[in-house]
Amino acid sequence: MKRILCLLFIFVAITPPVYHRNGMAQDAEPSHTDNANATDPNDNTDTSASSNTATTANSQHLIESVVGPLDADGVDAGTIATTSTLIQTSGITELLGPLTPLALSPFFGVTCLSAVSLWGPEWASNSPMLGNHGALRSETIFITFLALTIISSVPRFTKVSKPFAQAVDRLEAYAVIIILLVIKISTSVDTGGDEPLAVVQMGVFNAGLDTFLAIAMIINILVINSVKFFFEFLAWLTPVPFLDAVFELCNKALCLGLMAIYAFSPTLATIINLAFFIVALIIFRWAYRRTLFYRTMVLDPVFARLWPPHGKPRTAELIVFNRSELGNFAAKSRLRLLRRQKENGGWILQESRWWLPQREHVLAPDTNLQIHLGWIMNSVQFTKEDQQFSLTFSRRYNAETLRTLADQMGIALTTDTVEHNDAERALEFG
Repeated sequence: MKRILCLLFIFVAITPPVYHRNGMAQDAEPSHTDNANATDPNDNTDTSASSNTATTANSQHLIESVVGPLDADGVDAGTIATTSTLIQTSGITELLGPLTPLALSPFFGVTCLSAVSLWGPEWASNSPMLGNHGALRSETIFITFLALTIISSVPRFTKVSKPFAQAVDRLEAYAVIIILLVIKISTSVDTGGDEPLAVVQMGVFNAGLDTFLAIAMIINILVINSVKFFFEFLAWLTPVPFLDAVFELCNKALCLGLMAIYAFSPTLATIINLAFFIVALIIFRWAYRRTLFYRTMVLDPVFARLWPPHGKPRTAELIVFNRSELGNFAAKSRLRLLRRQKENGGWILQESRWWLPQREHVLAPDTNLQIHLGWIMNSVQFTKEDQQFSLTFSRRYNAETLRTLADQMGIALTTDTVEHNDAERALEFG
């Protein structure tokens, strides 16, 4: 995920500025200078004055189309630049409005956008993705994404086939992010040839704004989609037969409702998207840790069976999750447990974070670590300061491999099976 996200950031950042200019001003008609009465090169008439007059007329015509007629004296360059900036930023709602439904159901969201662009009412927004000249106004695009929606949604209705849909969930989100970036750049190219001079003069600002909006789009979709993925995964783990189907139907209904709001009012859709994003951002780290935990415990043994090298440790370490807070580590943090380099130096727990310094927690050499086997997951248990801690890890390794790994790490492997009481089960799902 980190590599793909970095590539997307680089892709947006290195886009030539010509692609960014006037990318948001889709609703503003470009001004054209009438060249029918071009001056003769041999004419001694001062062409610079006529050029300035034409430029002022173009800029004034652009502003009059937005704010109404101006006085005879026109406006100065500062007013033209300020108004052009407002025109530039007026398209923010057109791009940020549909991000929540696209994050909830990416393929279905694009299908809805294409349908509104093709057969939507006249009051539908004239944005880069909707209206008569929308980038998604194509029956081929509609049919393609409708087929992708069916292929990706039908497996979500049953617990047996849902793991397949879960496996391609992130690929679906990344695909829609790339589609949005392509739409944004293509619409900028289409309108970049005849843009007014005032917008060209602020090309650096426009390029920075467009890059910021593109990054905001990526983060918005990934955060909301990650939180949705966690609750969808949790619904799959819950032993209720029709819960997965109900969750998927509610997800599609919410996506359809938000798309209808976006078509009616992009500004209102942007406000709703901002509210969804703030809530998702608050619980993102909590949900992300638990998503890694459940996914590792459930899928690690499956991958080890399908791909035998996955069941062989490359180094003498274990990927563990602390069941409760431990030092600076929050519950369900993904940690690396390994033996310290020097002899009898104890053990160390490491947590790798994206662009932040790595955090560590040292376990003293006299700490009594013991590996206990479980039915669904194994655990490393120890006592520190009269408090018992448990580090759970998946059943990725078989008994023989785990015994060899335990000897290399200097951890005792017990033969008993851990029995979880009701309080411990509640802690696992908390």
